Amino acid sequence: MKNQQTFENDVLMRSIKILDIGYITVIYVVFSIVIALIVDDVIGKFDEKKESKKPIWRIYIEMILSIWFYGVLIYIVRNLVELIPFPLDGYEGFEHKRVKELGNATVFTFTFLVFCDYFKNKIAFFYKTLSTRKNKIDPNKVI
Repeated sequence: MKNQQTFENDVLMRSIKILDIGYITVIYVVFSIVIALIVDDVIGKFDEKKESKKPIWRIYIEMILSIWFYGVLIYIVRNLVELIPFPLDGYEGFEHKRVKELGNATVFTFTFLVFCDYFKNKIAFFYKTLSTRKNKIDPNKVI
């Protein structure tokens, strides 16, 4: 027979879970700030004048490589965060590894893009380049 969870135990487990979610979020934000600073320092400032001289195919390939790098970075960070212990793991049966936010790097993904000037500017430039070229296409012309 399964033990029935008491109201007090339910409140305790939910309280610990809320603390854990905050803990995980702080870790992801700290990682995003630190890694964004490192990436910006290593890659350098985004130079729009230099980028605008490149052919569209090269910009496209660089964008694909940037997204690939970004995806790998998210994977690495997510796996590192999962290795960081939660101080209340195991307390009254609480399992840190079962908190869904632990394996969900959405917070890192969003905040990294907010803080990483190079990627933010690269994505904006790529979008601007595509939309500018799209507007130059004559829809009445048959190719």
